[in-house]
Amino acid sequence: MRTQPLDVLIVGAGPTGLALAAQLQRFGTNYRIIDRSRDRARESRALGVQARTLECLDAIGLGDALAARGRTSTRVVVHSGARSIATAQLGEIDGLDTRYPFILFVSQHETEQVLIDHLTSAGATIERGTELMAFTAGADDVECTLRDPAGATEHVRARYLVGCDGAHSTVRRGAAIAFDGGSYPQVFALGDVEADGPLEPGAINVFAGTRGIALFFPLGNPATWRVIALAATGAPDDRSDARAMTSALSLDELQALVDSSAERSVRVRDPAWLTRFHLHHRQTAHYRMGRVFLAGDAAHIHSPVGAQGMNTGIQDAWNLGWKLALVLRGTAHEELLDTYESERWPVGRFLLRYTDRLFSLVTRAMSAGRIVTRVRDLLLPRVLSVAMKGTLARSVIFRFVSELAIRYRASAIVEEGTPRLRRGPRAGARLPDLRLTLDGAPVFLQRAAVGAGLGLILCGDPDAWDHRRLDELVQGSNGLVVLRYVSSQPARAVLYDDGQSRAALHARNGAQYLVRPDGYLAFRAGGYDLSAVSRFVARTIRATH
Repeated sequence: MRTQPLDVLIVGAGPTGLALAAQLQRFGTNYRIIDRSRDRARESRALGVQARTLECLDAIGLGDALAARGRTSTRVVVHSGARSIATAQLGEIDGLDTRYPFILFVSQHETEQVLIDHLTSAGATIERGTELMAFTAGADDVECTLRDPAGATEHVRARYLVGCDGAHSTVRRGAAIAFDGGSYPQVFALGDVEADGPLEPGAINVFAGTRGIALFFPLGNPATWRVIALAATGAPDDRSDARAMTSALSLDELQALVDSSAERSVRVRDPAWLTRFHLHHRQTAHYRMGRVFLAGDAAHIHSPVGAQGMNTGIQDAWNLGWKLALVLRGTAHEELLDTYESERWPVGRFLLRYTDRLFSLVTRAMSAGRIVTRVRDLLLPRVLSVAMKGTLARSVIFRFVSELAIRYRASAIVEEGTPRLRRGPRAGARLPDLRLTLDGAPVFLQRAAVGAGLGLILCGDPDAWDHRRLDELVQGSNGLVVLRYVSSQPARAVLYDDGQSRAALHARNGAQYLVRPDGYLAFRAGGYDLSAVSRFVARTIRATH
């Protein structure tokens, strides 16, 4: 029997659960993470890691480590048979305020391994083969019954229970939270393979035919390519549950699907992994039920169009983790936890609708016939050439796909203070990752200001601030508020800016930005008066003197 009080029990050790554990570990929160599977899956559908996810992981030193394990790409090549008919360059755009202006293609196994290494290096244990059998949520805690690999039963009381246990979530079913949606009739084929044909190395290669579509993503490990293929037609599926419905797939069957899309111009070989599956589009009615939370695939599943599913789950965890940690520490009000659902549920809903509509558009285009295909082949190069010629359209598309554009402007813990700043990143948006200098060495703003607390960025003359008021603000937050000065006046421990960064923030004449631990702006105001930000912190943070 475990005698030490448990703060958080995480069910599910996939990317979402591991990311939540990493966020809790960052704050020193007492947690356990369990998974009923005895071994990690060596294969996965998740492939793309987006820029915003890399920024989140970089806050704990993992962004560059993960990027080094995969292949990056921003180039899309559209084929008609063996002929390339259009290209588009999404990322690598001048003016992008991120260190990761690309899509990272890396297997989910590698993403999980980076997180596991981080957790275990600090002494954490992922309890595999341990299953949540039942739970009862009360007013003060959640009583859970676990079964270990040997079949022994354990009773655990946790202050909070978080289900990161996928589409078949035991936590979701136990909490009786509705999981509404449906299934796509098409059958998908997926494989990690080698391939011969007119594939541009390092690019996303799209083969769209009248009888199907095949997408080749640059992978590198365990194979050069990840291919997803589907036929233009499929038998409807009347099952209403969330079963993955995977089944075996042969190389010949995959080749037949690729042939229907690429007109026999591509040959696949040497598979590392093959599978066939159906997809669903579902979202839970709530992400929270009292002391029980859902995140990742336990809360939302959708089409892989856009490569955002795993990323959305990791960012769910990143949003929830710091809020649980501060409430458990007694530093923040309990109401802070309500903002997890109010901030993340709309993100999941928008993603579900976007991927569903885009997927429907693609499948309709596949069944449109040869005349429409011919018109597409003639017009698509011209349309893409015009649309992607300037940086504005490319930047808008990349910010959406990369999830850099996610914001929480309507959140209860987001505020535009007075005097208002007319331009620049508003409260609820992510903090731009601008290049500065600290004591003569280059540094990025996110790395300097995003930590296990609230980073208060003060732009302007460092001597113009009321330092007595700042001391009161820091002490009143029990050290949760950390000050960061940005100025064109070089001084020790000041983030030096030659003017470009403050111009990007539109903070030339003094401004204040309060940054949350997940890298989003909680508050901003112009000028040097600290009254508004002090009131905001006092409303959000509970003093525990």
